[in-house]
Amino acid sequence: MSLLRRSVVIIESLCRYYDILANDESVSISRPGYSSAKVSFNLIISGEGELLNIIDLRSDDKKPRPRMMDVPQQNSRANSVTPYFLCENAKYVFGVEKVKRADYEKKYLYKGGCVLLEDGEKEVVLTHPRSLECFEEFKKLHHSLLDVVNNPAAKGLLLFLDNWNPEDFVKNPKIDQYKDDILAGGNFVFQYERDDDYLHNSSDARRSWEKYNSVGSSKGAIVGQCLVTGESGPVARLHQKIKGVANAQSAGASIVSFNNDAFYSYGKDQSYNAPVGELAMFKYTTVLNHLLLSMDNRIRIGDTTTVFWAETSDKTCENLANFFLNPRDASKDNKENADENQRVKDEKTLQIANDVLKKISRGHKINSDDIKTDRDTRFYILGLSPNNARIAVRFWYMDSFGNFIERVSRHYLDMEIVRGDFDFRYISVRNLLRETVPESSDKGEVSPLLGGLMMNSILNGTAYPAQMYNAILSRVKVERSINYVRAGFIKAYLFRLSRSGLSSLDESLITMSLNEESQNVPYRLGRLFAVLEKVQGETNKDMGSTINSKYFSSASSTPAVVFPVLLKLAQHHIAKSEWGFVSNKSIEEILSEVNEFPEYLNLEGQGMFMLGYYHQRKNFYKKKESSSIKEE
Repeated sequence: MSLLRRSVVIIESLCRYYDILANDESVSISRPGYSSAKVSFNLIISGEGELLNIIDLRSDDKKPRPRMMDVPQQNSRANSVTPYFLCENAKYVFGVEKVKRADYEKKYLYKGGCVLLEDGEKEVVLTHPRSLECFEEFKKLHHSLLDVVNNPAAKGLLLFLDNWNPEDFVKNPKIDQYKDDILAGGNFVFQYERDDDYLHNSSDARRSWEKYNSVGSSKGAIVGQCLVTGESGPVARLHQKIKGVANAQSAGASIVSFNNDAFYSYGKDQSYNAPVGELAMFKYTTVLNHLLLSMDNRIRIGDTTTVFWAETSDKTCENLANFFLNPRDASKDNKENADENQRVKDEKTLQIANDVLKKISRGHKINSDDIKTDRDTRFYILGLSPNNARIAVRFWYMDSFGNFIERVSRHYLDMEIVRGDFDFRYISVRNLLRETVPESSDKGEVSPLLGGLMMNSILNGTAYPAQMYNAILSRVKVERSINYVRAGFIKAYLFRLSRSGLSSLDESLITMSLNEESQNVPYRLGRLFAVLEKVQGETNKDMGSTINSKYFSSASSTPAVVFPVLLKLAQHHIAKSEWGFVSNKSIEEILSEVNEFPEYLNLEGQGMFMLGYYHQRKNFYKKKESSSIKEE
């Protein structure tokens, strides 16, 4: 699928989902002409235009968060002076701004028209020509919309704006309490002293805005055919910003934009180069922002923010998808702290997931009864990551919900490996990616490419990315430590490679637990290394340096150099051990199928070595630690 076609399909799918949500009365999503915005404060205005009070709308958290509110649509304004109706920040509402002293000295100090209101060591509060222009444009917009409204609330706001002097900002006692927070960039809404609701929710204000918006959107607009709907109408020049993508700009970033002459073609500039109608633009940006806000439809995979949705109003699909993409083990949750309803819901979902995996492991296809919803429902996953002021589509998936469940279930089945009682059965992709990050890393950042590559492999049922496999092998060698997550992925990688015919490895050799019958030499050498390590540990428990710390990496890549030395060393330990004859028997059994030590193991061989090492170590403790995996 070409990039253009893929982009159109993504936008089409989002528009259809918007229509589903807009017809669902239980869902709160902005209607045309409105959008969600973060609001920090409510300004109470009297009928005489006096600022009576400022109400903090933010949460009570340690770091207060603004409240999301449906307000008159706020289109992207880039660097232009474009006021928003009845919901704005301090620069537009009060005409003042706080800047760093270095920026002040660089941009404003030697220019006329600036008035310093507060002179701090690091920051200054001031008015300057542009902030005053913002305030004047804000006032002009509200006069143009509210002058005709015969409403005391509207009259009070206009009087406030007419009487306000930006230079009085720091002198106002009502403002003083929240001065720093106000100047931090939060938005304000307005409320008349005798009303119970915000001004932007009043019928008069909404009627005036909707009339202005319908005329304003078509005035001077370029008419063309929409790439998405195929209908002719006003084409969106700028698309609304997408907010909520991790590490993207806090003001939002664009998923469709053109800001360079190199992108122009056939005389069309900006978004006219890829014409999307105003309505389609509104729908796809609104519903994408809605998904990015929803905890039920959003997960983080590496640096990729991932949203998913099903083309239905039935939430069963999304609940189940949330679990499969971000699995939790309800039986291991802290039940005292867990919400009762959530815990019951998780346990039901876990039971469905277990039943689905059991059926798929037997080679059966799942049906709608198995997943408690229509398996043919269209299901979508969209992975987004930041790229300066833009958003890149890291991966895109669309298929039936049933196929999605089968693909992800196959991934979990491939990943299954013998583990401890306290280890989770389902490992999320996010936790898997963390295993590639060095323990010494302060930031813990995962390679940005791995998340997308892994998701593409899982969703398409193909071989796992070699980059991920190499990263896991490197971490095991460097840290000389392999846990059930790393072992599970090594097993899954080799398993898929063999199943797809890309490896000479026999699929039957790659097992969940110890395979004593396996004649694979690297696997046996991994087992041998575990036995030699155990022998050393039994005879000298207080040693600072072990064969693991000195030889693990070289043993897994150049066995012929290391193992003769290790075997000679082991005889020294066995001679002092009470149970040395048992170790000798194990060594002989393992070496019975090894004619010679290979000089070099390739990456597949190294993976089998580590798998054998992990299996043998788990087998040492199997009597103490019963595996949670029950062979079906």
